[in-house]
Amino acid sequence: MSVQNEKRLTFDIFTRIKRGDNLTHIGTVEAETEELATVYATFTYDEEDWVEMCVVQRNHLNWVRKPEGLFAKEGA
Repeated sequence: MSVQNEKRLTFDIFTRIKRGDNLTHIGTVEAETEELATVYATFTYDEEDWVEMCVVQRNHLNWVRKPEGLFAKEGA
Protein backbone atom coordinates (compact mmCIF):
# COMPACT_ATOMS: atom_id res chain seq x y z
CA MET A 1 0.00 0.00 0.00
CA SER A 2 1.43 3.38 -0.92
CA VAL A 3 1.63 6.30 1.48
CA GLN A 4 -0.84 8.21 -0.73
CA ASN A 5 -3.55 5.63 0.07
CA GLU A 6 -3.02 5.81 3.84
CA LYS A 7 -5.12 8.11 5.99
CA ARG A 8 -3.29 10.86 7.87
CA LEU A 9 -4.12 10.90 11.58
CA THR A 10 -3.92 13.80 14.02
CA PHE A 11 -1.71 13.36 17.09
CA ASP A 12 -1.67 15.71 20.09
CA ILE A 13 1.70 16.49 21.70
CA PHE A 14 2.06 16.92 25.48
CA THR A 15 5.30 17.86 27.29
CA ARG A 16 6.95 18.79 30.58
CA ILE A 17 10.04 21.00 30.74
CA LYS A 18 11.09 19.71 34.17
CA ARG A 19 9.86 17.12 36.65
CA GLY A 20 6.94 18.37 38.71
CA ASP A 21 5.68 20.71 35.97
CA ASN A 22 2.19 20.26 34.59
CA LEU A 23 1.83 18.20 31.45
CA THR A 24 1.11 20.81 28.77
CA HIS A 25 -0.44 20.49 25.32
CA ILE A 26 2.00 22.19 22.93
CA GLY A 27 0.58 21.32 19.53
CA THR A 28 -0.28 18.65 16.99
CA VAL A 29 1.24 16.73 14.12
CA GLU A 30 -0.38 14.79 11.30
CA ALA A 31 1.11 11.45 10.27
CA GLU A 32 0.20 8.08 8.80
CA THR A 33 1.58 6.07 11.76
CA GLU A 34 2.45 6.51 15.43
CA GLU A 35 6.12 6.01 14.60
CA LEU A 36 6.09 8.87 12.08
CA ALA A 37 4.15 11.07 14.50
CA THR A 38 6.86 10.51 17.12
CA VAL A 39 9.58 11.51 14.65
CA TYR A 40 7.63 14.57 13.46
CA ALA A 41 6.94 15.69 17.05
CA THR A 42 10.58 15.23 18.07
CA PHE A 43 11.83 17.44 15.24
CA THR A 44 8.96 19.95 15.16
CA TYR A 45 8.96 20.71 18.90
CA ASP A 46 12.69 20.60 19.64
CA GLU A 47 12.95 24.17 21.00
CA GLU A 48 13.15 22.96 24.63
CA ASP A 49 15.03 20.21 26.42
CA TRP A 50 11.82 18.41 27.44
CA VAL A 51 12.01 15.97 30.34
CA GLU A 52 8.88 14.26 28.94
CA MET A 53 7.03 14.27 25.62
CA CYS A 54 3.89 12.26 24.85
CA VAL A 55 2.38 11.69 21.42
CA VAL A 56 -1.30 10.66 21.58
CA GLN A 57 -3.56 9.87 18.66
CA ARG A 58 -6.41 12.37 18.93
CA ASN A 59 -9.20 9.81 18.63
CA HIS A 60 -7.65 7.89 21.57
CA LEU A 61 -8.20 10.76 24.03
CA ASN A 62 -11.00 10.06 26.50
CA TRP A 63 -12.59 13.34 27.50
CA VAL A 64 -13.97 13.69 31.03
CA ARG A 65 -15.09 17.24 30.40
CA LYS A 66 -14.76 18.94 27.04
CA PRO A 67 -15.40 22.67 26.66
CA GLU A 68 -17.45 23.94 23.75
CA GLY A 69 -15.68 25.95 21.11
CA LEU A 70 -15.38 29.64 21.87
CA PHE A 71 -17.51 30.56 18.85
CA ALA A 72 -19.64 27.40 18.67
CA LYS A 73 -23.15 27.90 17.30
CA GLU A 74 -26.19 25.90 18.29
CA GLY A 75 -27.18 23.31 15.72
CA ALA A 76 -23.92 23.71 13.80
